Parts: sequence; C-alpha cells; structure tokens
Amino acid sequence: MVEAGILLTFALVLLAGIVLGAPLLPLLVFGMLLFASYGLWRGFSAREVARMAASGLKSVGSVLTLFVLIGALTASWRAAGTIPAITCWSATLVSPRNLVLLSFLLTSAMSMLVGSSYAAAATVGVICMTIATAMKADVALVGGAILAGAFVGDRCSPMSSSAALVASITKTQVFDNVRRMVRTGAVPFALCCVVYGIAGMTSSGSAMRPSFAGSFASSFDLGWVVIVPTVLILVLSLLKVSVKRTMVASLVAALLVCVFVQHVSVAELPAILVFGYKCKNMAIARMVNGGGIVSMLDIALVVGVASTYSGIFRETGLLLGLRDYVDKVARHSTPFVSVLLTSIATCTIACDQVVALMLTCQLCEGTERDGSALALDLENSAAVIPSVIPWSTSCVGIVAFVGMPMTSILWNCLSVLIPLWTLAISMYQHSHAGFSDTHTARLLGLDRRDDARRLARAA
Repeated sequence: MVEAGILLTFALVLLAGIVLGAPLLPLLVFGMLLFASYGLWRGFSAREVARMAASGLKSVGSVLTLFVLIGALTASWRAAGTIPAITCWSATLVSPRNLVLLSFLLTSAMSMLVGSSYAAAATVGVICMTIATAMKADVALVGGAILAGAFVGDRCSPMSSSAALVASITKTQVFDNVRRMVRTGAVPFALCCVVYGIAGMTSSGSAMRPSFAGSFASSFDLGWVVIVPTVLILVLSLLKVSVKRTMVASLVAALLVCVFVQHVSVAELPAILVFGYKCKNMAIARMVNGGGIVSMLDIALVVGVASTYSGIFRETGLLLGLRDYVDKVARHSTPFVSVLLTSIATCTIACDQVVALMLTCQLCEGTERDGSALALDLENSAAVIPSVIPWSTSCVGIVAFVGMPMTSILWNCLSVLIPLWTLAISMYQHSHAGFSDTHTARLLGLDRRDDARRLARAA
C-alpha cells in the first residue's frame, strides 16, 4: 500500500531526526515534499498540488496572526512593568512547596478565561516561570504544570478555538460539548492537583521566598496602573470578546503604560515589539528580557509548513484508505480506542492540533454513531495529545515563548491522564451494557449518545 509506505517513511525520518537532534523545520519540509510527490504520483499537476498546500496554509492564517500578537504582547507586558509587578505580588503568595500546584491552577484559570493555551502560557505561564527561575525551583516540573494548565481551557473553554472547531466538524453545539468535557475532565484535573502538590513539596528549590520589589523598583514603576493590561484580559474574556481583540486591547493599554508610566520613548516601541524587551539593569535582565515578534518566527515557520499537510491530505485522499482499518479497530474494541490510536498517529504525523483534529475526524466519523460522542472523543484525544508531542506546534510554541526546557513535557500530566481516564471509562462501558443510563455516567458527562452499540441497533 503506497499510502502506508509514505506515512511510515515520514514517521521514520521524523523520529530519526529528533533522535539525532536535527532541527524540526527541515524535517517538516521533507514531509511536505514527500506528500507533494504523492500528489504528483496520483496525477495532480504541480500547480494543483501547490494550491492544495496553500489551502492548508490559509487554514492557519488566524493562528499565525495570533503568534504575532503574542510576541508583541509578551514584550509590551515586560516593558510596561506588568510582568515585573505581578511577579513581585505573586512571589508573596508562593513558596517552592506550592509553586508547582499554583502554576497549574493559575494557568488553568487563565486558559479557561481566554480559551487559548498560547495566551494563557504567554501571560500567567511566563510569570510563573519567572518566579520559578528566581526561586531556583525545578523549571522542568513548573513548566510541565504550566503546559498542563494551558490545555485545560484550550480543551473545554467556551472561548476555545479548538472547541469551536470540534463543534463545527462534528456538527454539534459548543456549550453542550463544554458541559460534557468539564465533567469527563474533573477526575484527571483533581489527580493533576494531587500530583503537582506532592511533586512541589518534594522538589528542590530556594528555602526562602524571593523578594523582587527592590530589584524591580529600580527599573520600573510598580504602581497599580501597570496591571491594567492584565485586567483588560480578564474583563474582556468574561464579556466573551474574541481572543484577538482582547489581546489587541491589552497590547494598546501596555503601550500606553510604557509611554506614560515607565517613560519609554515612543521611538523605542517598534524595536521592543519586534525584537523583544531588553532591560538595561543587568541584575534583573535574565528575568524580564524576552518577547517580541521575532521570538515567534521559528514556531510560525513550523506551523506554516505543517499546515500544508492538511490540504494535500484532504484533496489527494492519502489517508482515506486507512478508514477500513480504523473501523475494524472500533468494532473489535471500542470507538474511543479507535479514535485514540488514530489521534496518536495523526498528532505524530500532522504536527499540529488543528490538522490532527480534522484528520482524526475524517478517519473516525464512522466509529461513533453520534456527533456529540465523536466530539467528546476528539476533545479527549486529538485536542490534548499534541501538547505531549515534542515536534507538535501546540507543544513547541509554548515551550519556546515560556522558556521552559523540553523535558517539561514529561510533567504534562493532564494530557496523559485525560485520554487514559476516557479509555478506562470506554472499556468499562463496553463491558457493562446500560452503563450510559446510570447516575454515575451522568456525573461523568456521558449519556445514551455515547453508547454506539445501542445507536447501531436503533439504526
């Protein structure tokens, strides 16, 4: 089977490159050329294949715009004194013993408000990592907690773009899906709190809370006005203003604070937004330097190249021959087992959450008999698995702009526990007919729509 050979070749090259430490971008370019060659072999012209790739790139245009906003926003928050001020205040609440758990909870709360793992990690995540660095805490552990928290809202916030995408491709309602996702994710979330609480208490770090006030006060005005950009994020998110408009409003507020409170020259602002903030005080530079649109360039290129795959896959039908295998797995186990295995494959190959969700839906649309059940399966697999794939855009982007080590992925407990918990429920339901009618099932967010066998008999 030519299609299987092509996918296997790409997977092996990608794996070998990662093991050898090769840059991700050339590996993805190889994949793009490989899949384009398949399109030519199928009889499509070079122009048609180029159009397919362009259609995939167009589908992530909004994500690339978001990267630009995040780069500019993180730089402006640094220059405005927003991150230094919140870091000072947050440091009075945390210690090395509770930093990991608080990092998870704070990032989770922000991601639920804004519906974006990138936005949550770029704001609260950066602040938590700054504190962790100053405390000499285990940054890999804290980074894992941030990564996990960022995907709480990315998965089940009503404002999440991925939740909206899943609702669209499964023809379901966002708020109905969110209600069910919150219930199915409650146990994994609680387990994460236990894991991070225990890990934080047993990890190493400075025995004393760091005091940033003196160091930061020499370079920034730390008055209450500097937190206006973050207040705008919270207020506008509660008012259900779109993520991009919310971030633009926060960016404008931060620039005004830069000029009128921190006395940054207007002429300096473009360089700060593009190249990032660079503090002249070397004593605190390590903690506050960073951000900028340029810092997002690598991840933007990775997303751009990876996004071309979806257009080629969709129009050449490269993956369609795998549907029979997917359906066979579902018949011999459970629909979620099939969706989970497919998600792992698509997340590994597609390198992007959006692409993985769309491909998994295309391959698994016949496994569940109801769109709501498929939506729940997708959110509990393809929506979170990319955050533990080192070459996934959803993972590498957050790792890059938060400044966490790649080993933080090993501490991203949520994105492992959610699929495993759903798998356990799926297997239990498969062996206990009528479970979906019970009160326990309702508490877990399940109902009759999740019993594929019953729906099959009814059909």
